[in-house]
Amino acid sequence: MYYIDFDNTLYETGKLTKDVIFGLAQKISEQTNLDIHQVLEDIKSSFNSSTDNFFTLAKKLSLKYNIDYSLLNSILIEIILVNGKNYVFDDTINFLKKIRSSNEKSAILTFVANSQNLSQQSLKLTGSGIQEYVDEVYVTTRYKYKLEIDYKNNIFIDDNPQDLEGLYNSGARRLFRIKRPNNEKRNSKTLNIPETIPTFTSLNSIIIQKKDDVSKEICQI
Repeated sequence: MYYIDFDNTLYETGKLTKDVIFGLAQKISEQTNLDIHQVLEDIKSSFNSSTDNFFTLAKKLSLKYNIDYSLLNSILIEIILVNGKNYVFDDTINFLKKIRSSNEKSAILTFVANSQNLSQQSLKLTGSGIQEYVDEVYVTTRYKYKLEIDYKNNIFIDDNPQDLEGLYNSGARRLFRIKRPNNEKRNSKTLNIPETIPTFTSLNSIIIQKKDDVSKEICQI
């Protein structure tokens, strides 16, 4: 089984965040006649992705600027759900198809910081259209390396150094790190795991191996 991270691996979450913030700022500016640049700076300074999601942010902004929350909610739905496929990386679908054509299974394994973000993550997944190309989807509030998974005999693809280190320490040996060129947050961090763990900037560079070949390689590690 290929366990593949969602945010910033299959899906360009950074671009989504920028578009959401701009969309909210534009609507607020239209409704209040405030300068859009002023509103943008206010949203950027007040948004904490560790504690807020886009919908809780929109509720706070509706109260602060005294505008109807439904107007901001409709912006979020349009960006995340209606136009969600715009944030799927160009190499994602072909990569998932290659896994399936090799008679392998794939699963999205995605972490959210708290339970209030589960519904937003579900919307992102639905809007992306990716689910039809994978066999399973796991959205968890537990760290990926603390789940009941056969780490040793499966393959993991992720962009998050913390997750990759945890997966390795939990027994995973078939690990691939994705470092998308525009993902400054992830690219600035190093891994405390063997340098032999391959790193790629594109999913196209990852060679899909048959299960028997992977099992032989694991036994040699």
